[in-house]
Amino acid sequence: MDKLNSIFAALATLLLLASIPAASYAEQDGIFFDNQIVPIVLSASKLPQLQTEATASITVIDRALIKASGVTQIPELFRLVPGMQVGNARGNFPVAAYQGLTSEFPQGVQVVIDGTSVYSPIFGGVIWSTLPIELEDIERIEVVRGPNNASFGANAFQGVINITTTHASQAAGVKTSLRVDNNQAERAFFRYAGAQADGRLNYRLSLSSEKKEGYTDFSDDFSKDALSGRIDYRVDTQNTFQFNFATLDSKRQTQNPNPLSPFILFDPKRDRNESTQFALIAWEHQINNGEQVRTHLSYHHFDGKDKYNVPAFGTFNTTSESTTWDLNAEHILKLNTAQRLVWGIGATHESVYAPFRINSNSTKTNTRVRLFGNLESRLTDRLILNTGGLIEHEQISGMNVSPRMALNYLTSPNHAYRITATKAFRTPVITEEARDIALFGATLQVSTDNLKPETVVSYEAAYHGIYLFNTLNTDVKLFHNTYKQLINNDISNTPDVLDNMDSAKTYGAEFEINYRPDRNNILHAGYAFTHVKQASDERLTSSIPKHNFNCSFRTNTTMVGVVALSITT
Repeated sequence: MDKLNSIFAALATLLLLASIPAASYAEQDGIFFDNQIVPIVLSASKLPQLQTEATASITVIDRALIKASGVTQIPELFRLVPGMQVGNARGNFPVAAYQGLTSEFPQGVQVVIDGTSVYSPIFGGVIWSTLPIELEDIERIEVVRGPNNASFGANAFQGVINITTTHASQAAGVKTSLRVDNNQAERAFFRYAGAQADGRLNYRLSLSSEKKEGYTDFSDDFSKDALSGRIDYRVDTQNTFQFNFATLDSKRQTQNPNPLSPFILFDPKRDRNESTQFALIAWEHQINNGEQVRTHLSYHHFDGKDKYNVPAFGTFNTTSESTTWDLNAEHILKLNTAQRLVWGIGATHESVYAPFRINSNSTKTNTRVRLFGNLESRLTDRLILNTGGLIEHEQISGMNVSPRMALNYLTSPNHAYRITATKAFRTPVITEEARDIALFGATLQVSTDNLKPETVVSYEAAYHGIYLFNTLNTDVKLFHNTYKQLINNDISNTPDVLDNMDSAKTYGAEFEINYRPDRNNILHAGYAFTHVKQASDERLTSSIPKHNFNCSFRTNTTMVGVVALSITT
């Protein structure tokens, strides 16, 4: 710990010296993020805050950066985030993890679309191939790099991906595109958006169809048809309604990715059909003096049909199905000239049908309720204190608490230092708590009774600065995480019992820059170093890349996609 403190002190001194000559640029007009000198972010505390005043390090991926990246799939965007790893399980099943500790279903990152979670109650994490939005309809993504239970609840264990879709009025007219490449992949996209004559009602409708035959020697064929839309209605100057909907059907090949696995006979090459239905209705009420109330109700249904025959052994059924209802209400208010408060309540009800994972044809359910809040206090013109936390109760793991405290010191409007301390947790999903996988009567994997939530205690020291006439945005973070009660949930290792015996300690640093000298030129780069100080299992160590690098740039004449590299030693 003394060594870590010395590193923190050395970095803080170096960054303080570096920020002094750059302070003279603070009064210049910037063009970073559409002429805004310092972007406003919403995902750290759920209060609108300047990025220099936020409680966490946040990577902002806006439309310009999405275009510069050249990606064709949403998960590929997260290669732009320091510390994130993106890959594919089973050939065509995208996964995105942060700071390792992952498996086929990375469970430590919460994913939110327009304020509502799309976290899977079957597997944990997100099923990216059935995400109910299109890449073209994304306006902005904020990635919180670090635990954020205090604002988003149980599953924001390592970070949050907060996706905001484009307001219907921002996509007026017709947009079409067709992409065909030499890897026998094709995608067609159509969008129509319009409005009432008075401009109070705006709407857009998107359709897409894609197909990829993949590689001959891999089970990675994939196809998907999707319909999605958004309606925005302004009742008056204070009240607005938003309605999102989506439905999609997909088919992907799947097979045990390990050809040497003893279970490959029972996990053969086949097609798996997956579908999603999603709906969200939200109401926002603006009150004088910055006060705001927002509430939403969402429905998310997933159905994965996977019933197949194995010669000489009969029919196997690994079908899974889930339904999630989520109700949430948030209230932002200004207490006085120096203090703002956001607080909210919410409830989530989940139901899961997964006979293969729980050895039962019954549907299991889980309900959680939560209360959260964050108080922003401006102690001086340069010192900002955020204190807050979350209390959550659910059927599986009972009551859990996640506190957070962050202190920001601004040496100038464009240079800020931050220290943050928080405790976060991840509660077991239904199929972990009720795990009972059997084959011909023999148990392969079973859960111990009463799994406990995974926990992490995280400390961060960070610097955020703007340089070069407000065209260069920089972020540096040092972190130290202590994980306890981790669940050994990687089925590929076939542990006999799912328990809370794993633990790990990590520390490291992350660095990110965004350089935008004008609207036609963008450079985005990041680097992350993560050291495993202690781990109870080699599987945990091997899942955490020690070095992670990414770079993307666009110029007037050249566009280069994302270049990313992860190294584990």
